[in-house]
Parts: sequence; structure tokens; C-alpha cells
Amino acid sequence: MRQVSELLKQAVEPKRLYTVVKEVSSYHRIQASTGFRKAANYCKETLDQLGIESRIISYKASPEVWYLQNKMFMEWDLKSAWLKLNDLDVMLCDAQTEPISIIQKSYPVDFTSGVELVYLSKGNHPEEYKDVDLKGKIIFVRDAFNGYVNWAIKEKGAIGIVTDFMRTVPGIRTRNDLYESLNYTSFWWTHEEDEPKTFGFVLSPKMGDWLAEQCTKQMEAYERKEKDTPYLKVSGKVDSRLYPGEIEVVEAVLPGETKEEVLISAHLCHPKCSCNDNASGVSASIEVLRSLKSLMDAGKIDRNKRTIKVILIPEFTGTFAYLSEKNHRENVVGAINLDMVGGRQTRFYGPITGTSLPGSTPSFINDLTSLCMDYAAEEAPNLSGKMVSKTNYTFESFSGGSDHVVFSDPTVGIPCCMLGQWPDLNYHTATDTLDVIDPEVLAFSCRTAALFVYTLANLNENHIREIQNKAHVNLSKRLAETAQHVLDGKLKAEQISHQLRHIKQYFTQSAEDYKRVYDIEDALIEKEKQWISTAVDQMMNYLDVEETEFKVQDDRVFERTYVGPINSLVDCATRYPQSKHLYETYQQKMKTMGMGAHTLETLMQFYLDGKRTVSEIAQCVQCDTLMECHDVVGAFVELLEGMGLAVQKQDSDELIS
Repeated sequence: MRQVSELLKQAVEPKRLYTVVKEVSSYHRIQASTGFRKAANYCKETLDQLGIESRIISYKASPEVWYLQNKMFMEWDLKSAWLKLNDLDVMLCDAQTEPISIIQKSYPVDFTSGVELVYLSKGNHPEEYKDVDLKGKIIFVRDAFNGYVNWAIKEKGAIGIVTDFMRTVPGIRTRNDLYESLNYTSFWWTHEEDEPKTFGFVLSPKMGDWLAEQCTKQMEAYERKEKDTPYLKVSGKVDSRLYPGEIEVVEAVLPGETKEEVLISAHLCHPKCSCNDNASGVSASIEVLRSLKSLMDAGKIDRNKRTIKVILIPEFTGTFAYLSEKNHRENVVGAINLDMVGGRQTRFYGPITGTSLPGSTPSFINDLTSLCMDYAAEEAPNLSGKMVSKTNYTFESFSGGSDHVVFSDPTVGIPCCMLGQWPDLNYHTATDTLDVIDPEVLAFSCRTAALFVYTLANLNENHIREIQNKAHVNLSKRLAETAQHVLDGKLKAEQISHQLRHIKQYFTQSAEDYKRVYDIEDALIEKEKQWISTAVDQMMNYLDVEETEFKVQDDRVFERTYVGPINSLVDCATRYPQSKHLYETYQQKMKTMGMGAHTLETLMQFYLDGKRTVSEIAQCVQCDTLMECHDVVGAFVELLEGMGLAVQKQDSDELIS
């Protein structure tokens, strides 16, 4: 592996990576839009010029269509959008200048004759505006706009929204850090009959402060009877269309000798600019294929035995659509997802982070990914001559947020780690621009992904021994983390043995996973399993832990009847209205879970395998997250049962199709 890694240092071209980021980020590539289609065509043309086999696969974008458990939406085409403050003759927003200044997927509207702008200065509290007439007016809000749609738009008749909301992230960014930037926002329509067809504009915090001041002055002047109206007037227009259309997935391959495949995914969507998120991942994916092909063509490395495939997708939506075709998932032995992988680390960008597989999906893919990062990090000699990293990188536990979640779902069956980057100061803002990209950091990510897919495509016993050695390091790290959790009081005494047993099972099953892709001798696997068992037993002895009997409080066993994770429980609750009360009960319990709720919801589904009891699922999720969640798991499986998406094992022999 090290030899191939050294060759990749010369083959991967940082300047080429930077150029592709620049080109991709010039397209306004919102999911299911004409702009996304243009970006997809650019990627295919680039691949064609490199002599790489590629195609664009189109899928229907229409609200009656579901891909696995993901409801689709209409295609959106934006030609222009602008907003002007009439009283002071100030242009507030112009989407042709800054596409993020429109709330994406806004419906068309023409109010060039002018309408009143009502500043809702008391926040999202409907009771504060009982006597305020909003009908036919535009509201100006300063927090997340979504919460205003039902009452201010749907009930009180406001026609649109202006917002200067900037998403803050504790410890990473404040409103003032991005005072002149704009927050990327979008409507995510379900296209139900009673859903309002509205629009919105986005201001920077700086412009929002100014506009709030002008609104306040107008109101005060009105109260002093110096003005005829309490509200300023704005005019504008949104020239857009929403209609049944299509989404696209770009697929490119380096054909192999077998039907088995190794996959790289990167999402191509997001607004114009949006460089690190995720033109960086798209650029790295294309460069992986180019660099490997150039080394093969030069005879410096062997041809790939398994097919190496890249898919460039609309995030989540395109992955669900692509994997809804069974032939797109049944031969893939492993994958890596690239999402935000090139930010300049001297400008408030964190380490390139490898995200582990979920505990429900044990595989050597986890250790292979982290090993590839180590090899890619051998970038420059230190004073003693040892090769060390110039790039800040780390490998962390499972979390959600990108397409690796869909692949790693056990019902899909494609173990997939992710390379990402966090913190990211400019995440989902208008300042995620080309100047945040570091070609050398991006090259590190590209080399990692290239080494991953090439090694997996040509896996042999020498590779396995290298990966096993890395697994020893990773197991030692997990055991040390568990010991630290004990010291920190995060693990109760009765939970420690369950945690260690969970880790042992994960690494044991990961060691057995080699058999899935390579005809390895049983003796080599058994030797590895013995090493794992001994290491865990030694930690139990060190911590003076005795085996604690697992108590089953809920012995019901449920099995999922669907493939792939649920992307939106709200959509599913609407699709299955008979489950409304169960959904409300579950939501009340979930509110107590805080920031970890999204990961928790993902893992509950993944462990729902028709073998584990409800108590065992809760135990597994608690081992992964350190969150006590038995009541939440019970409510969740009952909700799925009410929707017809899970059945009790003793009641039905229905299997996942």
C-alpha cells in the first residue's frame, strides 16, 4: 500500500483539483434544478475528455414518487429574483448577483407594485401578533424562517418572508463572525394540498440590522404621526417555476475484471459558490479516477480487478434514487463518501475527519479507511527523517449528516466511511468561496480516497495483514476511550461490561468480514479473533470489571419491511396518517435526546434486524452513543409498526425485499 501511496503523491495534481472546484462552483446546483443539470453535464464532459467511461442517469422529480423511504419533490428553475426597499431606493437582494439571497425553491411572485414589510420584532411567538394584520404583506424575521410558515403565511395570510437569520454553532461561529455573509436556506416542499406556495429572501446580518433599524424608525415615526403607515414598502419579483422534472446522477467507472465494485460518492448539489461543500468532494472524486488511470496507463500499477465507480449525486435524494435500483447496490463491496474535504486549515477549518462505520455495520472497511489516511499523511520528513503529516486529520466515531449513512444501512449493505471536515466556519453560507480551498489539503483527501478504492479493488493477503495491524491500533483506542469514559463517570458500573462486550463483538465481526471479499484462510481470521478477545479481556481485568448479566425488559423482536434509512419521519407520518398519535408520542420522547437525536434515530433503524429484542437494540445504541434510550427505542419501533414499516417477528414472516 505504501508503494501505491507514494506513486499517488506524484500522480494527484493539486492545480487540477483547484480548477475543477472553480468550475463546479460556478454553477447554481440546487437539487432537481436546471443549474444542477448543467453542473452534471460539465462533470460528464470533463470525464469524457479524460477518457473515463461515464453516463448521466436521470430519475423522476415529482412529489408522488418515492425512492426507498425518500419522498421526491418538484424540479425548480430560477431565472431571476430581486427585492427592493422602495422608501430608501435600496436594492436588498438580487439573485443574479448572489444566488443565496433567495430562499431556494421559492415559488414565483410579482409584487413590483409594492407591498408592506412587517417586522416581527418579538420573534416566533404567534400570540404576540394577534392584532397585527399580515394579510398580503411580507414578514421580516430574524430567526429560522421555517417556524413562521404555518401561522404567519398559512393562517394569517402573509405572502412571503425576508430573513437575516445566520445559523450559529457554539464554539465555531457566531452571527458576528459572518456578519456580511448570507445563510444558505431552502424550502423543502412536500407538495401537500394545504401547503402554502410562498417565497423568501435572505439578508446578511449586517443588512438585517440596518433594515431592522429602518423598520423601527418607521414605526416610531408613525406613532408620532409623522408617517401615514407603520410599515416600509418593498417591491420585487421571483421569476421561477416548480414542475415535475428530473434529478441526475453522474456515474463514472474504471472497469474491472469481476462483477464486484468499489464505490466513491460525492454530492454535487448546493448553491453557486459552495466550494468546500461540496465542489471539493466532486473534484477529488474525478481526480481519483484520473490519477489511477494515468498510473495504470503508464504501467506503474496493475489494473483494478474490481470495478472502481464514482457517483456524483444530489445529496441524499440522488443516493436514495440510485440505490432504489437493486443492481446498483448488490455488487458493491465497500465505499467511501467525500463531503467537504479541502478547506484551508489556517482559516477556521478543522481536520479532515474520517467518520467510522456505525456499530451495526461491522467491517474491515473501517480500518482500511483509517489506514489509507495514515499513508496519505506521510507528506514530509521531520527533523529525524520520519515522514509526518502536513495536513491535520483524525478518525472519529460514527455520526450522520451525509450519504455514507444510506450506504451503511444494513439493509443496503455497503459499508461506507466518510471523509469530511469540521469545524467549517463558512458551512452553508455565501462565503464558502474559492479562497477557502487549499489544494494541498484537497490532494490529501484525494490520495486517501484513491488508495482506498485501489486497495479494495485489488485486495490481497498482504493488504489484509496491514489492515489487521491498523485494527489493533483502533481497538486499543476504543478500549482506552472506554477506560476514560469510566474515569469521567460517563459509564455506570453495570454498563462497563456491556460496553466492552459490544466492542469485542464489533471488532470480531469486522475481522470475519474479510471472508465477504477475499478467500482468506480461517486460521488467519481465528488468530485475529483471539487477539481481539485477549485485548478486551485484559481491559476488563484492568478495570476490575465482572460480567454483568444483561436484563431484557422488552423481549419483542421487530423486523423492518423497508430498505434504506427513513430520510424524513414527517413525510412518512403524512404518508401513513393512521400513525399520527404514535408519531406525536415518539416526538415528545425524542425531544429529551438533544443534539444526538439524529444519530440516535439512524442507529435505532440500523439495529432493527429481526433478531435483536427492543432491549438489545436500546443496549446497542446506548453503547454507541452513551445515551440511555430504552423508552425512545420502544416508541420508535411502535411508530414504525403503526406505519407498517416494521412487523413483530412472531406475527409475520414478511421479509425485507
